[in-house]
Amino acid sequence: MFKKMLSDYILTGKNTHLKDMKRNGIPLGIGDIAIFPLCLQLMVIIRGIMGYRFEMIRDTILLLGFFFIWVSQIKHPLKLDRMHYLCPMDEKERGAYLRNAFVFRGCLHTMLVVVICLILYFTFRANVLAIVYILLDGIMYSFLSNVRDRKRDFIRAVFLKPALFLSAYLQFALPATELEKDDYFFIACSFAFLLLVELPMFVSIIKAVKSDIVCISKSEEDLYKC
Repeated sequence: MFKKMLSDYILTGKNTHLKDMKRNGIPLGIGDIAIFPLCLQLMVIIRGIMGYRFEMIRDTILLLGFFFIWVSQIKHPLKLDRMHYLCPMDEKERGAYLRNAFVFRGCLHTMLVVVICLILYFTFRANVLAIVYILLDGIMYSFLSNVRDRKRDFIRAVFLKPALFLSAYLQFALPATELEKDDYFFIACSFAFLLLVELPMFVSIIKAVKSDIVCISKSEEDLYKC
């Protein structure tokens, strides 16, 4: 099962291009263009110019991890190839395949986030609470996907994806040890933002993903009626 999902993941990544996604009607939000990661890379370069070499390496590790997930989500959209409608698969089997592919991709991204968190903690001595926050943000970021609901996809691309990365990035402001009163206030505000703002938006996207899976798993003729 794992080998099958991995081979499908690699094959889909090779065969999916931006022009194909547009032709198939898959929405691409403003946040899914190169301006966002390029701006973040500029932040890292500025740190290097200012002489913050240690911080530049740390920021680059976090940035590259999120950037890989960003590219993977574009290259592996929530869709089925035409052969899945032509081969002997019923609606239930197509739905199961889509759910497994979605969960597999999200788990693969989460494994990368865990590795990044371990590197940040053991190599750069990041604060434990900061690592926990980055991990939670990274898990939500890992399971984001394009959805056919234009409003929710706009929220995902323009608000949620930048918010998840930037809020995780801001955790580097915390000292590794000896937290002060202002630091605890910052932690409280960060987790409140995660629970009250990011999490509800994430749940909304997951609900849209479930609806899309039901819609896409129908026959190819019914797909365009969704």
